Amino acid sequence: MSFRQRITQLDQVQRSRTFKMIASVVIAIVAIVLIGYGLMSTDEAMPLMNDRIAQMPTVVQDMAGEDIPNPEIARAVQIQRLVQQAELGTIIAVSSALSAVILILVVWMNLGLIYPLLAGVAIGILLISKWLGFDLAGSILFGMITLTLIFMVLMRGAGMLLSFAHPVLAIARNVLAEAVRMKISLVFIVMLFFVLAALPMLLNDNESLRYRVQSFLQYSTGFTYLFVGLLVVFFGAATVTYEQREKVIWQTMTKPVAAWQYLLGKWLGVSMVAAILLGVSALGVFQFTEYMRRLPAKGEISAFVPVDGTDITEDRLVLETRVLTSRVAIQSVPDATNETIQGIIDDGMRQYIEEQQRTNPEFQPDSAERAAIESRIYTEWRTQYYSIDPNAEQYETFVFQGLSEAKKLNLPLTLRYKINAEGNRPDMFYILTFAFADGTVLPPRRTGLGFSHYMTVSPDFIDENGQMRLQIYNGQLRAESDGIFGLQTNVNTFTIPPDGLELSYSVGGYRSNFARVYFVLWVKLSLLGMLAVWASTFSSFPVACLISGGLFFIGESAGFVQDALPGWGKTNVTGDPSLYRTIIYHFADTVSSMFKAFNELRPATRLSEGELLSWSTVSGGVMTLGVVSVVFFGLAVAIFRKRQLAIYSGN
Repeated sequence: MSFRQRITQLDQVQRSRTFKMIASVVIAIVAIVLIGYGLMSTDEAMPLMNDRIAQMPTVVQDMAGEDIPNPEIARAVQIQRLVQQAELGTIIAVSSALSAVILILVVWMNLGLIYPLLAGVAIGILLISKWLGFDLAGSILFGMITLTLIFMVLMRGAGMLLSFAHPVLAIARNVLAEAVRMKISLVFIVMLFFVLAALPMLLNDNESLRYRVQSFLQYSTGFTYLFVGLLVVFFGAATVTYEQREKVIWQTMTKPVAAWQYLLGKWLGVSMVAAILLGVSALGVFQFTEYMRRLPAKGEISAFVPVDGTDITEDRLVLETRVLTSRVAIQSVPDATNETIQGIIDDGMRQYIEEQQRTNPEFQPDSAERAAIESRIYTEWRTQYYSIDPNAEQYETFVFQGLSEAKKLNLPLTLRYKINAEGNRPDMFYILTFAFADGTVLPPRRTGLGFSHYMTVSPDFIDENGQMRLQIYNGQLRAESDGIFGLQTNVNTFTIPPDGLELSYSVGGYRSNFARVYFVLWVKLSLLGMLAVWASTFSSFPVACLISGGLFFIGESAGFVQDALPGWGKTNVTGDPSLYRTIIYHFADTVSSMFKAFNELRPATRLSEGELLSWSTVSGGVMTLGVVSVVFFGLAVAIFRKRQLAIYSGN
C-alpha cells in the first residue's frame, strides 16, 4: 500500500462517527482525570502555613504594654490566602478543560491528521532554533503557529454554530469566511499574533517579578484591544462597502433578506471574529501569566519560598496583593467633616473673587469657572493637609471609609503608603510611626522616599461604621514612663502624594477578574463593530473607517477630556469670555459625556492593576453599551432601507 493510500485510509477512519465518538470519550476521560488531579492537589506550603498559624499566640502586647490582637496572624492568613489562590492545581484543571474542548473540536472537524502534523512542525521549529542558537526567533514562530492553529479551530467551530438555515446566520458565516480571505483583516491578525508571541521574549529578567507580570498584562491586553479594535473598524466597514462596490450585495438583497437581517448578520459576523481573536489572545495571555506566576520572585529560591526563610518577600507580596488579584481599593480622606471642608472652599472662593474684583469690579465666575476654582482650592488645602511638619503638626489623622465588607469578611488589608521629601534622594530614609483609633501603635518603619511601601493591617482596626482611622507620625514614637509617648522627629516635612495612601483588600483571585475583563473588551468591540456597520450604510470605505475610528478614539479619551475641561475653561488668558473656547468647551463636554460609560469601565487598566471589575459594574456597562448599539442599529436599518444599492457607494 502506497503512502497516499495509507493517508487516504487514515482520513476515512478519522471521518467515521465511531472514531470521533471513541476519540472524544478518550479525550474527555483524560481531561476529567487531570481536572480531578488539579482540584485535589495542594501546594506543599499550605500544610506548613496551617501549622504556623495554629502555633501563633492570638494576643500580644503593643508598645504601651496593652494586649492587642496579634498582627502577625492577619499577615499569616493573608499569605495563606495568596498561596491558596496561586495553587498550581487550579491552572492544571483550567488548562485541561480548555485543551479538551479544542481537541474535541479538532476531532469533529476532521482535522485529526493535519493538526498533529502542524503541531509537530511547530515543536520541531522550536527545538531546531534552540539548537542553532536562535531562541528568540524560534519562540516567536512557535507562538505564532500555536495561536494560528487555535484561531483556525475556533473559526471553523464558529462556522459550525452558524450552519443553521437562516438569513442572519448565513450572512454571518460569510463574514467569517471573508475574515480569513481579505488581506486587510489578515494583516491585523498576523500583527496581533506576532506581538503576542514576541512580547514575552522582550521582558527583562533582571526586573522584579511583579513589574514583569504587570507589564505583560498591561501591554498584551492593551495591544490585543488596539489591534482587534482596528481590525473591527476596517473589516466592519469593508464587509459592507466592498459588497456594494463589487455589486455582490445585489445577489443577497434580491433574495428574501430584509435590511435588518443583512445588517444584523454583518454585525454578528464581525463580533464573532472579534470574540475569537479575543479568545485566542486571552488563552495565550492567561497561560503565560500563570507560567510567570510560578517563577521565583526577587529574594526567592522558588515560588513562595524566600531565600532568607521569611514568610513572603516584598516582590511576591505586591504581585499577589496588587496585580494577580481582584482587590477593592479605598483612598484615604482627611479627618474633617464635609461642613469644615466646604467652609474652607467657600472662604477661598470669597477671597479669590475679592482679589479679582480689585481689577475687574464686574467679575463673577460662571458655574464652570466656579467648579474649577473650587477644585483648585480643595487641591491646595488637601496638599497642605497631607504635608506633615515635624515641629508644628508632628502627625496627621487620615480616614478610610467603606470598609464594612472587609470587616464582615474578616479579610486582612494591605496598606500602601508613599512619602516625598528632600527631592526623594535615594540615600535618605525617614522613620514613620502608625497608630490606630483604639490606641494601638505599630513599631516604627524605616521608609525610603519616592516609592511605595506595603504592610498588612488587621481588619480588627475597622470600627462598626466601616471606617478606619490612621495616625501617621513624622518620626519615631517611643513609649516612656506612665504610658506617655515621646516623639523623635525627622528633620524635615514630608508630603504624601494624592495616590500615596491607599488601603485595599482582596475579594478573590485574578482569574475570574480576567474573564470579566475580556468579556467587557468584547462588548466594547461589539459596539465598535456596530458603529462601523452603521457608518458603512451611508458612506464609502475610507469615510466609514474615519467616522467609526474617530468615535473609537473619542470613546477611549472621554475620561481625559472630562478631566481636562475645567483647565480649558471658557475665557482667554486675560480672563475675558471667549466664544471660540466656549463652543469647543460645550462640544467636547457633550461628546465626551456620551461616551463616559465606554471609558469608565477601564478593563485593561483594572486587570493590570489588580482592581476588581465587579459583575454589577459589568452589567451596568453592558446595559449602557447595549442600548447605544441598539440605537445605532436602528439608525443603520433606517438609512440602509433608503439606499439606492444599484449606485456604487464610493461615487
